[in-house]
Order: sequence, then C-alpha cells, then structure tokens
Amino acid sequence: MKTYKLLINNEHFEAKILEYSPTHARINLNGTEYLVQIENDKIDSVPKLAAQEKAVPLAPAFSSNADLFSGEIRAPLPGVIVTIPVSEGDEVKAGQSILIIEAMKMQSEIASPFDGKIEKILVKERAPVKEGDLLMKITGVDIKSPPISTSPKHSPEKESEKTGNKDKILCAPLPGTIMDIKVQVNDYVKEGDIVLILEAMKMESDIYSPRTGKVSKVYVHKGDLVQDNDPLIEFED
Repeated sequence: MKTYKLLINNEHFEAKILEYSPTHARINLNGTEYLVQIENDKIDSVPKLAAQEKAVPLAPAFSSNADLFSGEIRAPLPGVIVTIPVSEGDEVKAGQSILIIEAMKMQSEIASPFDGKIEKILVKERAPVKEGDLLMKITGVDIKSPPISTSPKHSPEKESEKTGNKDKILCAPLPGTIMDIKVQVNDYVKEGDIVLILEAMKMESDIYSPRTGKVSKVYVHKGDLVQDNDPLIEFED
C-alpha cells in the first residue's frame, strides 16, 4: 500500500488507505490507525458551512510531480479530475491553474510549474487518477535538456515484450464500488470509450478503455466493491 504525503495547515502527514467501502474507511495516519465512518450526504443533520460554497483547495508541493526534462505533469495524489480549465495548444504561465483534482472531498488546484504551451492532455473530466499518473505534457523554454544516460540500451525486442501487454487488463485505479458496466463480453470498444462507472470517495467516475479492441472478459458486476489494482476488464490481443 502506498504512503501519501499530505500538507495540511503547514503540518506534514503520511496517510495510507487500508480499507475502503461506501460506509467506512480504515486509514493509517502518521502511524495511528483510524476507522472513519462515511456519513450519508442526504442526512439533514450533517452540518454545512454557510459562508463556503466549495471545499478550500489544498495546495500540495508540485515540484516533484513536474518533470522538467520532459514537461510531464503527474498526479500528486490519487483522486478524481473535476475540471480542466485549459485546452491543447493554450499558452500558460507559471502558477496558472491547469487542472482541478478532488481527493478526500477536497478540491486542489494543479498549477503549471513553468511558462509554456499545453502539448497534450491525457485525462478527461470525471476520470479517476492514481498518484504519479501522467496528466499533461507542456512544452516551453524552461524545460531542460535531459542528462546524458550512461546506462546500457535496452533491446527493442525486450522492450516490446515488456510493454506489449501493459493495457490488456484494465484495473481499478482506486478503491470503490462498481456503479454501472457499459460493456459486455465480445463488445468492440474504441480507446477512450466509457466502459465502467466507479464510485470512489463518494464521487462517480468514468473509467475509459485504454485501447481499441474486443472485450474478452468482465471480472466485476454492478455493486461489487473493488480495491486498488483489482482487474476489471480484459481485452483481446
């Protein structure tokens, strides 16, 4: 289980999600285990903040999540993409908001670490992401040249063997509940088609097909609880 580093009110925390269900979550926070009950949002007695329309964005440090050698912007923590306020080809400034991600019922802005142009957007709104997932690629003059590698080159044959089946099985990006299944065995889907609806952290998220092809197996049913990296759908080679 990964450890997630959080910065809340200038205090550092390390958190692990040990178990998740629609009614509770078991979390290890700085070495102490907590059982957290998830309240029903429809209950009238749940207090609301009158002077606040939405969650205050939590601003984690993003320097380690932007690769200056490639311009890659990666997810700093697991969550769900709420808004993408930029488009491919847009010019952005350092510090400008380029994504809003929701995690643990808090919305956080992801800012561009440098001036540049949005070359590629690799996620969609309502899509769940894991820590380290590639979100965007930015080009610009601030992107440095990569250091010269002295490691031995990999043979193309071995590289193809290692990456050839990487998306044969679609796995759960987050713990959650299967709300709907949009495909069945022998269906033909295109890359980017919605194949599942997953409820994670009390938000419904669209799960997209990573490839074009035929569905060979569906591992889950509507209402199933799944954990991180559980297999969901398998595709034919």
